[in-house]
Amino acid sequence: MVVWARRVRVRTAAPGAMLLAFLSIQSIGAVPAAPVLQATAIAGPRVTLAWSAVPGALGYRLAVGPAPGTEAYAQTVGPVTTVMFDAPLVGTGYIRVRAFDATGLGPASNEVAVTVTTLIPVPAAPINLQAALSGTAVSLAWAAGSGGGPPLGVVLEAGTAPGAANLGRLSLPLSTQAAVPAVTPGTYFVRAYAVNGSGRSRPSNEVRVDMPIGGGCTTPGSPSLTPSVSGTTVSFAWSAVAGAASYRLEVGSGPSGPVLLSESFAAPTTSRSYPNAPAGTHYARLFAVSACGAEAPSAMSSFTVTAPPPGTGPRTPNPPPGQRLPLPNMSSVVTNIGNAYRGDLLNSCRGSGGNNVWLFRLVEELRRHDTRWGLNWKRGNVGDMSQDIVNYNFSADPDEGTTNVYIIDVIGGHCGSNPQPSWIDVTEATRTGGTIGRWTLQPFIAAGGQP
Repeated sequence: MVVWARRVRVRTAAPGAMLLAFLSIQSIGAVPAAPVLQATAIAGPRVTLAWSAVPGALGYRLAVGPAPGTEAYAQTVGPVTTVMFDAPLVGTGYIRVRAFDATGLGPASNEVAVTVTTLIPVPAAPINLQAALSGTAVSLAWAAGSGGGPPLGVVLEAGTAPGAANLGRLSLPLSTQAAVPAVTPGTYFVRAYAVNGSGRSRPSNEVRVDMPIGGGCTTPGSPSLTPSVSGTTVSFAWSAVAGAASYRLEVGSGPSGPVLLSESFAAPTTSRSYPNAPAGTHYARLFAVSACGAEAPSAMSSFTVTAPPPGTGPRTPNPPPGQRLPLPNMSSVVTNIGNAYRGDLLNSCRGSGGNNVWLFRLVEELRRHDTRWGLNWKRGNVGDMSQDIVNYNFSADPDEGTTNVYIIDVIGGHCGSNPQPSWIDVTEATRTGGTIGRWTLQPFIAAGGQP
């Protein structure tokens, strides 16, 4: 698959000899002939491009621009005659192909116009950004997030206050670490973004870097972590550590990952509980972090969560005929799930490459209180699930498909830059708007949830 590079950022998947030949173009003989470019096939942002083979060609150079004869993106490929790629721009672009061999680049093919109406999603945000000091140098490391479009690079952003970028931005090739030498004394706030042709992702977690005068950093002692399980609620407690300015808890599905949860706490916090933990055996480790970013880990601890039997949740009895049940106020549950799974909440917008993991976690927890809770078919249209709504069946009707529901918006600012857990009853607003909500649990069950 082709990964387009903007202007001079040319990448190649070919061997070093082919790249060397391409970069050493010189006119010492007859250059290759022009390929003949065929009509393109388009499916969403995916474009299939084909051209005629040129005898003796070591490879081909593709170029696309927003107007005929222009070049905004370019890419080299090997001696192939068909490629598939995600369009690097929305709208109409103009593509041409040139063959190359050891003598140089040949003339351009005919030009083909390509019109796409959708672009690849922005990448998922990097996760687990960490900083460590060594003398006056700062080392940064992070992991790639899951979902979204394929990233092409990383941008580091730094400021002198949380969320600020007044110290500037540093663009890097696709990587998971970076080193910044000769950092002057001060306090810095750093975050990372993944980028591709559609733009940049949401920010990673933010790290605070405190560089003391003269550099250096004192590592705190290692904490002692104790997990405990009650039903599907997991609690962690740990010892306070002298010299720790904060703690970071990591939970993974194996001793070496992948990391399912990473959350930081300011000292003197020494405990944290998480409801609605997924079933299975998990592994947890706590890091004590000094004010200048040095870390010391605890020993790895394992714990096991057992899934409750299906259909064992409580249920409020049906109301008398002609009446409706009152709406239970579950705003504290929404807030707790929002705080416990902040990363899932930030990644809850399907339109920007997210998923419904956070909403499904919330529904699962609500159903531990009352199985009348479920999801919503938007405007009553089966198959079109609301991404930020839960429903409560207030009637004696069977749950699936009933329109006798309270409709609750549980994500404020959904698909914005900073979504928050919310509790907004939109039942009446939906009714006066001339539409309905329809109860469902089908998407939750299809995703592996227990009814």
